[in-house]
Amino acid sequence: MAISPRSDLLCLLEGTRFLGRRPWTSLGLAALGMMLSALAPLLQVRAGLPDDLLVGSALTFVAVLPLEMFFLPRFLMAADAGAGPHPGNAPGEWKQHFEQRWLRAFAAKALLWTAAFLGLLCFILPGLLVLLAFGWAPLRVLLRGDSLLEAAKASLRIMARAWQRVVWATLVLVLAYVTLGLLLATGLSLFVPAATVKLRLVHPALWVGNFIATLLNLWFTACFLALFQRVETAATEGHPEQPRIP
Repeated sequence: MAISPRSDLLCLLEGTRFLGRRPWTSLGLAALGMMLSALAPLLQVRAGLPDDLLVGSALTFVAVLPLEMFFLPRFLMAADAGAGPHPGNAPGEWKQHFEQRWLRAFAAKALLWTAAFLGLLCFILPGLLVLLAFGWAPLRVLLRGDSLLEAAKASLRIMARAWQRVVWATLVLVLAYVTLGLLLATGLSLFVPAATVKLRLVHPALWVGNFIATLLNLWFTACFLALFQRVETAATEGHPEQPRIP
């Protein structure tokens, strides 16, 4: 039986449930992201680097890399295992599987975003097509233990059968994420009209903002995990099975 694309919007609720089932882990990751984000202005001040948006963004990207590379995938692995039994990520084996896969998954993600970035430089459309076709590959490597080639093929099969569902749900999810991000930025601008590098290091409102921003990013990623669980059976041959509902 065909699955309505509108039903996939439940991934927003299911992603929220992933955070609610692990509240202390979620808050701990948000606190970690807050502290890592403070490393960028600290380095700018200590090294006498210019108070430049590009410099600050680059340093922040490097500072939060451990979160994106290790801690966030570990959270996703645990959430996926807890959502229901799957041979690629059984509840009692997810920690062992994570240690075996996290570095390969990060390499797959880095390769995906590098290819997408290069594609975006070529009139935007090629980069979007790369993300559309191979966007699920890093999760397949992490959660199902696929090789890079197997993950790429599985992502293509998913999108060939469920691209309308994925595009619809992704647009709504991105809209929700951007809206919440703008609300956060607007609120912070009321407390800190001009966020200099020194203020980013010491102002309490900006620390709270980094905490909330990390929590928002965690929610956004958890929602994509929920969407992946809903559409991954489209990679199987024949009629797709009913999705796993967390």
